[in-house]
Amino acid sequence: MFHHDIMQSIMTERSRELRARAAAERDAGTARRAREFWADRAERFAVRRAARRPRRHGAAPAR
Repeated sequence: MFHHDIMQSIMTERSRELRARAAAERDAGTARRAREFWADRAERFAVRRAARRPRRHGAAPAR
């Protein structure tokens, strides 16, 4: 009976560690994908902003 309790405790501790590790890896993956998304989005919008037609300062407004 004593051996069973020790092994049960070890297995519970190990499974808790594995669950915590898996959660940390999921969080890290989510953060990585978010960084990639925002970097890609910033890159695309920076190009799009630069591609707009230039404003003519001091010129008469277009009608």
